[in-house]
Amino acid sequence: MLTKAEKRKLESQERRQKRYEAVKELHGQGLYVSEIAHLLNIDRKTINKYVRANECPIYPEKRVRRPGKLDPYKEYITRRWQSDCHSSTQILHEIRQQGYNGSRSIMMDWVAKTFKSLRSSYKTVVPWSASRASWLLVKKKEELTEEEEQALKRMKEADEKVAEAYTLGQRFTDMIRERRPELLLPWLEDVAKSRINALMGFARGIKQDLTAVINALSLPWSNGQTEGQVNRLKLIKRQMYGRANFDLLRKRVLGGPELWNPG
Repeated sequence: MLTKAEKRKLESQERRQKRYEAVKELHGQGLYVSEIAHLLNIDRKTINKYVRANECPIYPEKRVRRPGKLDPYKEYITRRWQSDCHSSTQILHEIRQQGYNGSRSIMMDWVAKTFKSLRSSYKTVVPWSASRASWLLVKKKEELTEEEEQALKRMKEADEKVAEAYTLGQRFTDMIRERRPELLLPWLEDVAKSRINALMGFARGIKQDLTAVINALSLPWSNGQTEGQVNRLKLIKRQMYGRANFDLLRKRVLGGPELWNPG
């Protein structure tokens, strides 16, 4: 008695044998490969394979599985998990240092299937975008939600540079809120030592206009009102598609809101 799997395999081999015999017969009659493919609805590569073969190919029961990118690290992951390190992000960071270059999802999926206790928590963890995560570095700690606190913790554990960037970001925002210009130069020096490219680029911009930045931290005045009026002027100009002369523009700027959208 054959099992269902064996019956399916036997039926598949019989269908393949019939196709093989049909291809051989048509090819022996002088038909081109393209004509055989059209008549039997078979791929040309398969037809060429059958033509070259002396008998119908028999495929092995099981295909040899190629080792995956994660395979060399599964034993290490298991040891770390059994040693009570249940932070998948931390383990991922460690195997990347050892040479793992696969995706995060491959590792997380395997861990979730191997260690069932992780499944419920893994489903709720969704990687944050860079722009969304960057706000956590400058947001007040007391204003963070529980989700944001957990995300920030994971990011800091995953990369030491993130932890350092968080410290520098908090120092900068505190300096702005408390208006303490004397802390600016030490902060710029620490950023240069950090070797964090994004912060170093931001620091270079500050150094190029250092006097203005120090004045902004020291003095109570702001150019916000000026910038607002400039934006208002640009808006009115765009509404006229650049075709109005200066006299009309002046009247619309000084005449009040009722002249902004006439008619």
